[in-house]
Amino acid sequence: MSEREWAVGDEFSGFVLTEVSPLEEYKATGYLFRHIATEMEVYQVVNDDKELFFSYVFRTLPNNDAGIAHILEHCCLAGSKKYPVRDPFMTLLKGSTNTFMNAMTYPDRTMYPAASPLKKDFDNLFSVYTDAVFAPLLREETFQQEGVRMICDGDTCHFEGVVYNEMLGGGADHDTIVGRNSVRSLFPDTPYSFNSGGDPKHIIQLNYQQFLAFYSMFYHPSNCKLFIYGDMAVGEKLKMLDSEYLRSYAKLNVDSLPPLSEAWNVPRKTTFTSPVEEGEEQGSQNDSVVLSWATCEASDPLSLVTLSTLVDILLGNPGAPLYKALLDSKLGKDISPESGMSSDFREMPFTVGFKGIDGERAEEAEDLILSSLEAIVAKGLDADIIASSMKRSRFKQQEIPGGFPNGFRALIRSLKGWLVDHSPSKTIGLSAPLQALEDALLENPRYFEQWIQKHLLDNPHRCLVTVKADSEHEKRETAAIEKYAQSQAQALGKKGLKALAQQNEKFLQFELAGDTQEDKDKVPYLKLEDLPSTIEPNTYEELKIAGRPLYLKKMFCNKIAYADFAFHLEDLTERELLLLPLYIRLLQMTGIGEMEYPKVANKLKSLTGDTNLYVEMGSSHEGPDRMMMVCRTRTLAEDFSEALTFLHTLLTEANVGDIERLQAALANLKGDYTDSITFSAHSFASLAASSIFSSVQYEGEQLAGLDQWFFLENLHDEQLFLVAGEFKALQEKLNNRSRLILNLGCDDELAPTLVPEYEKFLRLFDEKEPTEPLLRSYEKVSQGITHAVELYRLPSTVSYTAYVLRSSKRGTDEQAAQVLLGQIITGNELWEKIRAQGGAYGVTAHADVMEELFFFSSYRDPRIAGTLADFIKTLEIYTTKAIEEKDIENALITTVGNDLRPLSPAQSSILSFRRILYNITDEFRMMRRNQLLGMTSEHLNEGAKALLANAEAEDSFVAIAGMQLLETEKAKNPALDRPSRRLPL
Repeated sequence: MSEREWAVGDEFSGFVLTEVSPLEEYKATGYLFRHIATEMEVYQVVNDDKELFFSYVFRTLPNNDAGIAHILEHCCLAGSKKYPVRDPFMTLLKGSTNTFMNAMTYPDRTMYPAASPLKKDFDNLFSVYTDAVFAPLLREETFQQEGVRMICDGDTCHFEGVVYNEMLGGGADHDTIVGRNSVRSLFPDTPYSFNSGGDPKHIIQLNYQQFLAFYSMFYHPSNCKLFIYGDMAVGEKLKMLDSEYLRSYAKLNVDSLPPLSEAWNVPRKTTFTSPVEEGEEQGSQNDSVVLSWATCEASDPLSLVTLSTLVDILLGNPGAPLYKALLDSKLGKDISPESGMSSDFREMPFTVGFKGIDGERAEEAEDLILSSLEAIVAKGLDADIIASSMKRSRFKQQEIPGGFPNGFRALIRSLKGWLVDHSPSKTIGLSAPLQALEDALLENPRYFEQWIQKHLLDNPHRCLVTVKADSEHEKRETAAIEKYAQSQAQALGKKGLKALAQQNEKFLQFELAGDTQEDKDKVPYLKLEDLPSTIEPNTYEELKIAGRPLYLKKMFCNKIAYADFAFHLEDLTERELLLLPLYIRLLQMTGIGEMEYPKVANKLKSLTGDTNLYVEMGSSHEGPDRMMMVCRTRTLAEDFSEALTFLHTLLTEANVGDIERLQAALANLKGDYTDSITFSAHSFASLAASSIFSSVQYEGEQLAGLDQWFFLENLHDEQLFLVAGEFKALQEKLNNRSRLILNLGCDDELAPTLVPEYEKFLRLFDEKEPTEPLLRSYEKVSQGITHAVELYRLPSTVSYTAYVLRSSKRGTDEQAAQVLLGQIITGNELWEKIRAQGGAYGVTAHADVMEELFFFSSYRDPRIAGTLADFIKTLEIYTTKAIEEKDIENALITTVGNDLRPLSPAQSSILSFRRILYNITDEFRMMRRNQLLGMTSEHLNEGAKALLANAEAEDSFVAIAGMQLLETEKAKNPALDRPSRRLPL
């Protein structure tokens, strides 16, 4: 850090320091600089965090549904003055240790964030991103690739483009339609009424000149904010910014402040449609009904923490008062996943409603929501529920977070005020607003009830939104696009169509041309010597308590304990395994004895920061396959003993025979599938495709894949009495101390206190004979299925595909080569063929070391047959292709760099435990690294040959797509000419 003493008013490299503020929560100081000529602001948060982070932020208000901001976000990172390669984003990604690297379009802003634990890598990222936002080339071919282009074959025309295809897929998702329209309906007189991501019907009307004009309007330093976070010198980037970019600009008045919506005097209602297969919409409760309010401004810290806490109190779990009232009404199958609040808008919307309801009952749903809120206000919120929610908020504040970089979290908080021209220091902290909320509750115990009354019940600025499943929806959307294409073709005439064909030919030449070596060399890369030469060892202690192993990892946890207890499941029958996900969900949604579920949920919330039950399974290195039910919890050290005792009671005495709660758990679990399928369909496809290769993969599909979804869909109410009896038997079966393996992550000084409490917990379980594993082998390969193709349908105009084959054996040079091969082909051939040329939103290839499999997948892909052909063709190319040493080095940097990601205590604890469970020793990890470092082009060629040989013996392909696309594609590949199975949406 810089030793210079900074004071408000200091000028440096064209900037003036306008604010210095201590940020105790971040152990940091915040410095707010303003560029004197352009008034661009830079907020630097300086502390000792080694994960350096930055983000450029531009306010980008849409004025239509063409998605210009979204397309521009894609195109800015596709070549700039200093780095003229076609995709410096992907080029840089190939040789970076970044822990976060993205570009993100919000309803009112566009952000360009990145993070890295290595200073040199951070500097590289900063240089590329800075040139991308201030000096992008914005080539017309890039606009055509990332945005939209029209292609004509004779008189028949259609559209292509990455964003166009992305929004065809994501924009047709039922929940996305609910979420988007519940907000845009609230703010019809503001830019929030437009779809910043883009509506395909409007994307196709966008032209290149409009695209350039939008950049000129909003991508100006006067409309830019830069956030920098971490352990680096104050003002370090200011000189480069001023000398290389900002000096050429003068101040520009940009009208980009998000406006407030005019308040309503009368509530409104509106109806939309979403796609569904023909025959599925009538009387099947496939609609959604939600009620949304415009509440307070997100820039007010107290309002923000009030609403977020209220959402937790009212909707935080199925036992929460408003959530429970909706479920108990039986009006719908579940509450809408769009229920809750959002702070991504200037005024925060609060939304609640049903999914799986007859849309004709919309007014009935509205009456129920309002009457439920009235009853909550009249009765008053349970003081214990409020206390638990406040305690959970304080827990989150105390915990050292993981997941996103700390800098990203700080940015998001700071923007609540900064985006509307307040100081970023006003909203970056959480402690002061929480304290203000606690003070408000002390002064007025009915603070929350009065907030509900004022901002919800007495607030006429609300909208009732109904989204009806309609089999004609997709036809109307497609017809509108086709009609526009036809009108454009007619308007162009023969001469215009010829010019369009020439333009598309120019585009194809651009796609095929590639980048010159001179341009590639301009992009900054790391070198292998920039990375540590050794691995970070997995340090832990192995103890025995009550005859069972406990793995203890000591580290700084800020007085929070992370406990995992895993139950062996190797003796469960196939039927018990199929029921296990529902059993686990029920444990988290039922009562204990006379204690009803809402009380149980609140007790857990008061004792733990979080508790999760899940199945952990996989192949071990030189050890047995693992199949375990894991309970993972995090608690304040002072709550550790009581929390464990209560969890034992939950696991052994929960009311697993309660039919009503079982029905609720079944609906909730099925709802998770319908909520996630559109955004995770490629993952479901990958799991399904891998299931032919081993018992582990097959059981994974049975427990968490499409097979589990179909199993749940076929569980009807009359069967639940039988299931309840099976659950009681399973509960007794699992109450066996000999099944348990324990893990604990905690502060060194707390271990002597916590370990004895863990032993007391362990001794609460029954002492029974150790279990004997059942021999279960479900390999489809052993049943003669060696070349599997499975097709599934969902309402969509794009596909999600997965192609899986065996890799070489774990620990071999061939498999090490295949690990690097996955990295290289993802960023090169697959990116070019399937994304840039094919129009898919995403594509990837990777080797799963432990499962000895190689995966390809595509995401929001307008093709199926062509994508499968490109997967195979890419492997064929790499059997002989001479791979440059720099490409191998970049793949090594990315692969090895994954181990450099800073871990939170929670992440460090569970990673250590999983390495122990699967026998991933430090010796094995070091051996793998040395193997990787020794790879050559010849090794990768041999790895590709081995994969092709494996594919000839056994492979598996799964596609999830819309019916029309499946029909079109089967003519292109005979293997696709087979029946498809409709997903139970």
